[in-house]
Amino acid sequence: MPGHRSGHSWPESIRTRLASLDTTELAATDDLHQPTGPALVAMDLAARCFGAGRTWFLTNGSTGGILALLAGLVGRGRKLILPRTCHLAVSHALALLDIQPVWLEFSRPVSPDPLGFLPVVSARMVADAIALHPDSVAVFLTSPDYYGRCADLAAISHVAHQAGMLLLVDEAHGAHFVAAPGLLPQTALSSGADACVQSAHKTLPALTQGGYLHVAVSLLSRDPRTAGRMTAALRIFQTSSPSFAIAASLDFARDYLEQHGQVQIENTLESIQRLATTLWPDYLVSPAAVTPVRGEMRDPLRIVIRQREPLAAPATQLAHQLGLQGIDIELSDLTRLVLIPSLDQPGHDFERLQQVLSAWLESPHPDQPIRGLDLLQLEQRWLELLVQPPERVLAPGSVLLEPVDTAAIPLAHSAGSVMAQSLAPYPPGIPLLLPGERMDRQRLDLLLALRDNGINLSGVDHDSIRVVV
Repeated sequence: MPGHRSGHSWPESIRTRLASLDTTELAATDDLHQPTGPALVAMDLAARCFGAGRTWFLTNGSTGGILALLAGLVGRGRKLILPRTCHLAVSHALALLDIQPVWLEFSRPVSPDPLGFLPVVSARMVADAIALHPDSVAVFLTSPDYYGRCADLAAISHVAHQAGMLLLVDEAHGAHFVAAPGLLPQTALSSGADACVQSAHKTLPALTQGGYLHVAVSLLSRDPRTAGRMTAALRIFQTSSPSFAIAASLDFARDYLEQHGQVQIENTLESIQRLATTLWPDYLVSPAAVTPVRGEMRDPLRIVIRQREPLAAPATQLAHQLGLQGIDIELSDLTRLVLIPSLDQPGHDFERLQQVLSAWLESPHPDQPIRGLDLLQLEQRWLELLVQPPERVLAPGSVLLEPVDTAAIPLAHSAGSVMAQSLAPYPPGIPLLLPGERMDRQRLDLLLALRDNGINLSGVDHDSIRVVV
């Protein structure tokens, strides 16, 4: 995990005591589902740190937090405004809760940014959706995205609240924002969000599946029943035996962020800036500065790297080469690498990254599947289809949760079939097709091309997929 660097970010007292932290609900450890002692103190400290009215520790990851958030604050069968570019976990929540999605419409044509593949939601898009669906309960967004790009949540929260709707945010990749105001984008809560979910293990020194669910002070003041609804939802979607080792690491991560976050972030930003300067002009590297661009912000700690045209090979090949050199990549799409530095990443790791990237330019790439120009065209097609909903034949919940006859068929022969499960190029884990939607020729050709260029396809097993028959 990038947050704790294989445990190197933890003190010896934690590294050598993980097994002893694996306890259950004892008098000395408290009960995470009904805290009255140390767990309550730890979660209250987290709420104070992150500016929340109430914070719950998540030991089932952000996925469990998103399910609980939508169950507790949206509810079954109601309308929710959101983009198609949400994580796979959100689509599963829609199916489980029978929530009616109102998909945000992106302006056409939509084009990838050199340092960010996914489009950013604007306040105007949200306002347009609210005008068409004023009976929606809430707006749900992901900010920041995998590439560190953030929506203008302050403007969007204003639009949502004017319409009497909640703003809920998947802030999985932004748990560190609170530590360095002015250097990093504003947090979702400080931008007016009513609630958010954060993955601590992505950017903070916490164990995998560690996360936080925060509810704003303002929402608790308006509706004191919110805390009870969230607690009840978490009892449903989290295990009845939560990991105290994960919970302890969440408490440590909060303390580490408060004690060392500002200094470590400043040091890491300097290292990223040196990396960007050294790699220029052969590579484009996300700038180590918070620079608003058309109402958006970028997380300067998210390192996005793209080789300048002409592209030597798909970025998946470069990611594989870096992996052989012991450098783990968060994700690679067709043209970019995305890396997450730990808050205490040593400087020599950045130097090694620079050396491997420089060597890559000088090495031959005989296994390149297609030319660089085609990669850009393929990426454009991917984005256009990602934000454009296909034909919906059945509700996702009726496919996933009711008796439906399904069969496995070859992906290559699936045009016209109705999906029995989601199909998502992964990462970033954003579905191209949801259960109950029909595979068309365009999406099939895209999936086959992505597969041939090293993109993993979640939902494809040995070149076969499950469809409704």
